[in-house]
Amino acid sequence: MKWIVPLTFFLISTSVFAQKIFVKGSIIEAESGEGVSFAHIGICGKSIGTVANENGIYEFHIPDHVINDTLCATAIGYETFKIPVIKLKNLSFLEITLKPETTYLKEILVKDEKTTARRVIRKAIARIPKNYPKKPFVLNGYYRDYLKKNNEYISFLEGVFSVDDQGFKKSIDNTLIKINQLRYSKDYIRYLREYVTEFQEDSTKLLMHGISPTFKGNEFSNMYYHNPIRNHRLSVPFIGVFDTFSERNYDFEIEYYTYVDGKEVYVINISPSKKFRFTHVSIKGKFFIRTDNYAIIKFSYAYFVTKRLETKKWFELNVEYREFDNKMYLKYLSLMNYYKLLTIEEFAEMAVYREFFVNEILATDYLKLNPGESIDETLPLYRQEAPNDSKFWIEYNRTLLEQPLME
Repeated sequence: MKWIVPLTFFLISTSVFAQKIFVKGSIIEAESGEGVSFAHIGICGKSIGTVANENGIYEFHIPDHVINDTLCATAIGYETFKIPVIKLKNLSFLEITLKPETTYLKEILVKDEKTTARRVIRKAIARIPKNYPKKPFVLNGYYRDYLKKNNEYISFLEGVFSVDDQGFKKSIDNTLIKINQLRYSKDYIRYLREYVTEFQEDSTKLLMHGISPTFKGNEFSNMYYHNPIRNHRLSVPFIGVFDTFSERNYDFEIEYYTYVDGKEVYVINISPSKKFRFTHVSIKGKFFIRTDNYAIIKFSYAYFVTKRLETKKWFELNVEYREFDNKMYLKYLSLMNYYKLLTIEEFAEMAVYREFFVNEILATDYLKLNPGESIDETLPLYRQEAPNDSKFWIEYNRTLLEQPLME
């Protein structure tokens, strides 16, 4: 039996229940004082951590066995912040300030005239088999799925997932996915059916904008398929085959150099080539590629449409990787799809958001998932068998949602 949890239940404060080392706070930018979106906070050199939210707010339950280790906070373009874990024992709030670490092009000397943005991207894609894991691994992380109608939250689902990936040499079809915990808001099922999955069967509804194609039968599997780095040989919706991305109708420009964990990174802008620049559609995106080994640590891609002088973002993908044991592993993946619906009774602007935040990477000495534990990819998430333990959520490291769903 699936427990249906009211949305307000998700938003209780957890600090009073903490028994282990627990710290919450904000990660802000030194110069502006603004929150650093999706900064990573975790144990230095280990796979344990969590991700701050859009506003830089975080909560982190720290395991007892890392009491003598160091806490790190990192984000693209900033110096790494470090503090011994032992110093956090008596802290209930920790504000972390990250200092920018950026070198702009006009300040550096480009020694190799053959270094062009297109060549860097071509080399980075060619090195995916070398930079990313060929051997099996497990990602443990936090997934959330929420729907906005006319810019207001109307439904929310969250879960804890284990992804047993057979490595980049194997097809994504071999990946096993287990739901460890799952819960959702009271009206989640009704709104999902009405506005996302079943509206096409209702003749009273008119779809005015496009929806990203569904390649898998449930929300998480579909989002995981959209990762163009993991599935660089496949045709990913809106992006196509990533292996040929550098050869297609885009212009690329190295905007500046920045740093990630002390490593220099190219920041490359993506825009349509001149002959494919139209007034009604536009593409914006960026590559973040390390200069030493050409590993892609971040890729963002957004598709815009202008109608009647109104520009809307129809589709957005963000994927970020981080280094662990000399290979690049997923840190964060998100997918957003915007569309409009016109019915007899209402006109609605809809936005579907799906996000996965990796809390733990298991590359060696771990128990593989059994096929019987994996989800049924033909069924939506709410129809999957999964526990919902309120005590579990009290100490789980999840990424907080922006307002109005604040903790």
